[in-house]
Amino acid sequence: MATQKPSARFVPTLTEVVQPGQADASPGMDRDTLVEQVLQTVKPKLEQQLRASLQALVEQQMREAAPRLQKDIEEAVDMAVALAIARMSRPKK
Repeated sequence: MATQKPSARFVPTLTEVVQPGQADASPGMDRDTLVEQVLQTVKPKLEQQLRASLQALVEQQMREAAPRLQKDIEEAVDMAVALAIARMSRPKK
């Protein structure tokens, strides 16, 4: 009499589709050629992730720098206006 084995409680799930054969290593292939093939395969995804990371970093730096830059601009405008007023109020010779 065969008894049915209980199924596993946690079954691993494949979450990513793997495409075979994109970087096939032949027996005579040298290391540099294989590295180049792998890099060409992953390059588009790496570039996309790099762009996203750099964009987030630049946006963070801009958010942090904006108040300081605005303060510097306000001070420069204030000094320019004060200098212009001082020049206008001097008696002409």
